[in-house]
Amino acid sequence: MERILEEQLMADPIQVMAYAQADFSIPHQAVIDRFTDLFPHFKDGVVLDMGCGTADIAIRFARRYPQAKIIGVDGSLAMLSVAQKRIDENHLCSSIKLIQGILPNWSYPHLFDVLISNSLLHHLPSPKELWISIRKHAKLGSYVLVVDLIRPESKQQAHFLTETYTQGAHPLLKRDFYNSLLASFTLEEIKREIVAEKLPFRVEQISDRHLMIYGIF
Repeated sequence: MERILEEQLMADPIQVMAYAQADFSIPHQAVIDRFTDLFPHFKDGVVLDMGCGTADIAIRFARRYPQAKIIGVDGSLAMLSVAQKRIDENHLCSSIKLIQGILPNWSYPHLFDVLISNSLLHHLPSPKELWISIRKHAKLGSYVLVVDLIRPESKQQAHFLTETYTQGAHPLLKRDFYNSLLASFTLEEIKREIVAEKLPFRVEQISDRHLMIYGIF
């Protein structure tokens, strides 16, 4: 099945609120747990959360690593507004700073010790934008973890996965999950990209719908 690109930014208030009210605790906590398993020596440093959304992962990261400083970047002001409220509610303003920006054009004056991303890759026109961002913001020895969806072999399989994993969800979430599956990359596509770009990363399938890209830059 050919890839079908979806919209990059979430600006619709109803759509943003649907995401804010949804329970992503299991997959988001799994991102943090995977990072801990992959990089057990990390204790503190400056972290870039690319496409931070409502900051749920940034908040979980800050709780796991209270000495870390996290910069969350997202292109959607509506998402960042929700994210800031959550950060305030969790009393983590000293640990997490939010900045509006669209990768790979966004710039920052310092390099990062850690670069993480969840569900950003499939919003990008191509993986090149992700590689550019990593090269732009990582330093030698930076830890990198990217988690995203895998494109199914057919629209029928995408419908099956949508019905399986979005039961009881808001209709907008169902629609977006289906479109996100169609906009995602396959495992083989990412493997070829990593080889072509000569990146020091590995890619693995971690569920029937997710992959992770990881390594030390």
